[in-house]
Amino acid sequence: MSDQTTVETAAQYDWSALAGGMRGAFGVAGLVMASSFLGFGALVRSLDVTLASGLLSTVTVWALPGQVVLLSMMAHGAALIATALAVTLTAIRLLPMVVLVLARVRLEHAPRWPEFLLAHFTAITIWVIANQSVETLPRERRLPWLLGLGGTLMAGMLVMASVGYALADLLPALLAAGLVFLTPAFFFISLFGGARYRFDYAAAILGAALGPFAMEIFPDFDLLVSGVVGGTVAYLVFPPRRRRGI
Repeated sequence: MSDQTTVETAAQYDWSALAGGMRGAFGVAGLVMASSFLGFGALVRSLDVTLASGLLSTVTVWALPGQVVLLSMMAHGAALIATALAVTLTAIRLLPMVVLVLARVRLEHAPRWPEFLLAHFTAITIWVIANQSVETLPRERRLPWLLGLGGTLMAGMLVMASVGYALADLLPALLAAGLVFLTPAFFFISLFGGARYRFDYAAAILGAALGPFAMEIFPDFDLLVSGVVGGTVAYLVFPPRRRRGI
């Protein structure tokens, strides 16, 4: 009994990995996010929404599609329930990402509170980096590394959104909107960069191919439908081998 208690209390995260995660924010992914949030800041200004609202949405929502939906509906006076439902629908896509990231970093018998914090930080960029790089780290360093990455990215994006807001008059609205879509574009390209099996490639290609049809038939659920259908078909045709050690 005492041996089991010792094992359960011994598991600890290596918080020295925080610094490495902070340095990891200064890369291609961080640059793409910075450009996107520069455009987001300008978009907030064009919607005649306060900078404080834009920054608050960054801290609380932390996903550009949801933030754009939230502030756009606020600017147009949409009902609170409708706004909450729309933002929730944009966030559903993040649930599988959160599950996969936590499965890769969870340390058995360690405190659970860091997992809740990482779940909030988990969006497209964190998922891509975790999928590509985190398995090279010892398990006790993975979660602190991602927390350092997520915290640094969020702090940096608050700055970039503020800069974009201040420079809104210099950025055409079309350019600002285009910058916002750099992050989804980076995500799609990264899917192929992190692909390991035929299933990975097939799921991305089928999901993209089904997108226009899903948009016509299910305009409010196009991403969800195309992703689920494309991924399911790819799984059935090219069943992936089970990965171990994640």
